[in-house]
Amino acid sequence: MKEFAPLLHGYWYLLRGAGMTVLMAAGSIVPATVCGVLLALAQVFGNQAVRSIVVAYLFLIRGIPLLVLLTFTYYLLPLTGIDLPPFWGVVMVFAFYYAAFMSEVFRAGILSLPRAQWDAARSLGMTQRLMLQIVIFPQALRLASPPFVSLCANLVKATSLVSIVGLWELTMASREIVERTLAPFQIFLGAAVVYFCICYTLALYGRYLERRVLQGH
Repeated sequence: MKEFAPLLHGYWYLLRGAGMTVLMAAGSIVPATVCGVLLALAQVFGNQAVRSIVVAYLFLIRGIPLLVLLTFTYYLLPLTGIDLPPFWGVVMVFAFYYAAFMSEVFRAGILSLPRAQWDAARSLGMTQRLMLQIVIFPQALRLASPPFVSLCANLVKATSLVSIVGLWELTMASREIVERTLAPFQIFLGAAVVYFCICYTLALYGRYLERRVLQGH
């Protein structure tokens, strides 16, 4: 038990770092989801020019590692005169990065609906906006929910990269404790357990959504 004394003394500091990690992830997921939905709708219903722009954006963002984008944005924004707080700069990068992946999830959910659903809505005289609001989008969201939750769990784990640009969160908190205690194994084991608890909670919610989708079909 003596070996884990540094972890027992520093667990509260780790939990504070975990709170910042959850706050950062939650602040990124909301705009990423909104942007992902808009990008998916642009791909499905936009004209050729809009679709080309969206596809180019998706290939560009998904082809660059997140760590490179974080570092690039961290050093680029001050040069352009944009003085964002580090927290909001990181949230912006995460939002635009994961929106590219979420858009594909939502687009797949929309396109996976049977053609009969679209035809039935049109036969009732629904406008495209009403059809999306009442018929298409609620069903597409149910189908897209499980992979969406998996992306949210990946986003939580990816927040460990922000320590490279000096933003304090769970990984940075772990490194600070290690510098004081010289007990890397114990401290990072505790950090791994905290990350696991956060992601496992999201995974359980994803399984719950999967069961709801199966029951709905």
